[in-house]
Amino acid sequence: MKALVRTIFIILVLFPYVHIQAQAGHKNLQNGDKYYDVQEYYLAEEQYRKARENEKEIKSTFNLGNAVYMQERYEEAVDHFETATALASNDVERSDAYYNLGNAHFKNQKIEEAIDSYKEAIQLNQNNDNARYNLLVSKQILKQAQQQQQDKQCDNPQPSDEENQEEQDKENQEQQENQEQQENQEGEKSEDEQEQEQQEEKQDSTNQEQEIGEASFDSTRLDKQSLDSLDAMKLLQIMENEEQKVQEKLRKFNANRKKGDKDW
Repeated sequence: MKALVRTIFIILVLFPYVHIQAQAGHKNLQNGDKYYDVQEYYLAEEQYRKARENEKEIKSTFNLGNAVYMQERYEEAVDHFETATALASNDVERSDAYYNLGNAHFKNQKIEEAIDSYKEAIQLNQNNDNARYNLLVSKQILKQAQQQQQDKQCDNPQPSDEENQEEQDKENQEQQENQEQQENQEGEKSEDEQEQEQQEEKQDSTNQEQEIGEASFDSTRLDKQSLDSLDAMKLLQIMENEEQKVQEKLRKFNANRKKGDKDW
């Protein structure tokens, strides 16, 4: 039986699909082809997987990739087609595997990978016109995408290094001004607190002077402990002086009394 190759064409190429037809004796491959032809891709996938369990070869792997691809599982299809490129027995089969690999990459929105695969397909088979056509279209799509990206960057230009530096300097200056303002506020607050403390100390000093009363010493030059000690000594001295005055008055009184007694 003549072996045919069913190749997958993405939407930008309007050609029929083909796959590697199974030879007699490969029951699972034949059943898979029947399901594939009637677009029962899920059932075709099951048959191709069973065929691979018995013998992993280019036909079952390549056609399994096609069945998965038709179910829009493009990442998985990539894996199967990559395996098929290694299992191919000649350049034509390998070229077809690379071509389908390029289509799977394209569907998976990986245009650059698709371009590389199409190039491999053409290098292996110069007569692969489908790969050549898809390569041309893919390059145009990539060019348009790059141009759109450039236009977007022009509409929203990135700031230059100088502009970035100016912006950074501006931010640093604002931070410094905010810091200075905060420090000034704290300084003003500190001055108010110092003034309040001075007033409190002045009031305490006044109260202490009032408590001393008759003491004539300068209380502002003494701490509290010295003040208490000196205050007690001062009071004791006053009491002793008063005691002496009292004793002196008593002596005078007694002396005067004795003189009067003698006159009697």
